[in-house]
Amino acid sequence: MAGAGIHPYHHHQQWPPAAPPPPLPPAPPNAGGPPPPPVHLSSPVFVDNANRLHDEVRTIFITGLPDDVKERELQNLLRWLPGYEASQVNFKGEKPMGFALFSSGQCAIAAREALQELIFDADSKSVLHTEMAKKNLFVKRGGYFRT
Repeated sequence: MAGAGIHPYHHHQQWPPAAPPPPLPPAPPNAGGPPPPPVHLSSPVFVDNANRLHDEVRTIFITGLPDDVKERELQNLLRWLPGYEASQVNFKGEKPMGFALFSSGQCAIAAREALQELIFDADSKSVLHTEMAKKNLFVKRGGYFRT
């Protein structure tokens, strides 16, 4: 307990006034033209689709998954990536293959780059390899289909 008549919050410290922020640098002179276009790391990939001509590919193809991979494991990995919409694991070949659909081609490209060479399972030494799919993953109620 504090001494008689002294409250622990009685002494308020007086802080010196904060210095104003430094001035902003002058803007570069504009030649009167429009701003430069945004820079993209990769350009979108387009394919011909029966439903639409030049449908932007928004799906990545994932290999390097362990033989015992579960759909849920892939979903849990992908759900944190911006624009993730759906995924599917295909067990028809020698090794399981994954497909993941994103909201845009740019999100798919970013996901492809983020997942490339990612160690998926350290015990089985599974390392992911990614590329843009040839077609988009088609999402239908109750399941996923490739178009």
